[in-house]
Amino acid sequence: MPGRKKKAKSETKPTEKRKLPTLSPALKFVLSFLVSLAVLGLAYSHLTAKYHEHMEWLMDATATATGAAVSVFSDGVYCSGKFVSYNGFSVEIIDECTGLLEMVIYLAAVVSFSASIRKKLIGIATGVPAIYLFNLLRIVVLLVVGSMSKRLFDFMHLYFWQATLILMIATVWIGWLILVVYREKKPVAVSS
Repeated sequence: MPGRKKKAKSETKPTEKRKLPTLSPALKFVLSFLVSLAVLGLAYSHLTAKYHEHMEWLMDATATATGAAVSVFSDGVYCSGKFVSYNGFSVEIIDECTGLLEMVIYLAAVVSFSASIRKKLIGIATGVPAIYLFNLLRIVVLLVVGSMSKRLFDFMHLYFWQATLILMIATVWIGWLILVVYREKKPVAVSS
């Protein structure tokens, strides 16, 4: 039929899959860390508010451990529940003094990093006690400083140790990365 146009054959191209933009590993970590931090932070806030009376043992234990550490060097230490005194200067150990919030931040960083479950468990098992011990050191220093100068205590408590806690969390996390996550296994030499 002369007036009809021929249908053009449609060229079939192989279907191209559209690639979704991939996020860099660093950006994935940051986003995962922020989500983990929000979830763990909200859980921490809710649990400490709801079960505050069940947290008393940790505050008491932290006060007792602080007193025990200071008593190694001096006899002027007195502990009673959440309170610890040194040479007449007394502090009360509250929720924020236990190191739990710092542990939550550290846990969010460990959980968010791309590593095996085994390495994450090692990071948690070693990092959480390290953060608790560092926090005890912080309280011991604050107690000793406070017994010498209230003004210096205020500076150390409000400014110095806040920045130091951030560095401490980062140091423990980086230590985990270096010593556990990126540690290369050395080949075992076989002697004949």
